[in-house]
Amino acid sequence: MNVINKIIERIKGEKIIKTEKDDKKILTLTKGPDGLSVKFNGITYSRRNENKLFTGSYWDYFTPLPLLYQKSNILMIGLGGGTIVYQINRLYGKKVQMDVVEIDEKMIELAEDFIPEDIKKVNLFLEDGIKFLNKNKKKYELVFLDAYDGDKIPDEFLDEKTVESINNALTEEGVLAINYAMSFKAIVFLQNYINKLKKYFKVYLVNNPLGSGNTIILCSKKMDKKEILEKVNQMKLEEDNANVLKGYNNMSNG
Repeated sequence: MNVINKIIERIKGEKIIKTEKDDKKILTLTKGPDGLSVKFNGITYSRRNENKLFTGSYWDYFTPLPLLYQKSNILMIGLGGGTIVYQINRLYGKKVQMDVVEIDEKMIELAEDFIPEDIKKVNLFLEDGIKFLNKNKKKYELVFLDAYDGDKIPDEFLDEKTVESINNALTEEGVLAINYAMSFKAIVFLQNYINKLKKYFKVYLVNNPLGSGNTIILCSKKMDKKEILEKVNQMKLEEDNANVLKGYNNMSNG
């Protein structure tokens, strides 16, 4: 057992179920008091509690977005372990269809253990997300961007060419939702990134829980804040998703 795994088990009481590794990374599937987790070099990429759909973290903030449409095709770039796939499938079933692009084959292998039934319900592509965008002709109502290398979005996903490619992949009333981890470097470059997004979208920042370290950047081609909130607020208010609805209702202009 490597040092990272020993630390995980000792501090959090998590049991290592499966490990995938190469010379650059160690991926682990763990089980602990809070359920299953998938970790990349010790960073939690996915979490699932069998008794709760919502996690109390950034993944939850993607869950209201299919309510913007009666039915939606979703493109998700960056699978991780699959928390968002699990949540969306459980909430919406056949009302959504998901294409999921993941560059890391070992991450897909862990996801097949993390969400075995739900991973079968999506169209899964082992491919670089930008190459997929450039060749794919399908249009989507929603694009979820959650592509990470360690704790940062790869620079090429922040490039304006990629923003334009995502814009082209969306329908005329499509919405892009981005998980933006607020590291020190990311905070410095946030406004520059928002300025690129604003060339194509109306941009809003969803108010995230204090201390979460992640902001959801919501980019809409046509829908304004009022229309988005009218539809998002159709989600049934529960104790576990109260912060999500509060975050949307307090979202600010980018």
